Amino acid sequence: MREPFYMPTVEKDLKKAIQALPVTRKDRLLFQLLATQPVLQDQLKFELLEGPEGLELRREVLRDQVQTIAQGFYYNATELLICLRQLCPPLSYHTKVTGDVYGEVHLLLVLLKEVLLHQQELLKELNGGTEALGLFLAKRAEEVLQKLQKLHEDLHVEFYDQVNEALPKLHASAAGYSARKLGIPVRWE
Repeated sequence: MREPFYMPTVEKDLKKAIQALPVTRKDRLLFQLLATQPVLQDQLKFELLEGPEGLELRREVLRDQVQTIAQGFYYNATELLICLRQLCPPLSYHTKVTGDVYGEVHLLLVLLKEVLLHQQELLKELNGGTEALGLFLAKRAEEVLQKLQKLHEDLHVEFYDQVNEALPKLHASAAGYSARKLGIPVRWE
């Protein structure tokens, strides 16, 4: 069994001692710490330099990547799946850096809708090649539904139509088998 992850905290005495350090020493320590923490660097860059305009720009770049891959030509489902799997780390990283769960839900929905629209031929029937792709899409739908629960209820209205457009198409495709196994509804209420 996996042990729970605990975020390390700074002891009170150490915290007071650090706060008592001269500013130049604190700056040097901060830059040493940042040199070994690229995620923290990106978080600070986003928070201090980019702001809300940067968030929209980051979303647009990711949306373009999703659409390019989803609309591409693939010889088989495995080839498409390989490309789709390459999208997941940048989407997760975006959320890790920006805390943008809303944007992640939106981008996952774009992925689902675009693939289900543009790759219908690859998702027409369930077979060995499409089963893994179907499972991938079903898990992304499950992820969307889980992340929607983290958002404020007022934001659910913004996603209602998109989710209820994607879910029936998911169930009608080769991904329907995996969606039913995962308990994904045909309609989100």
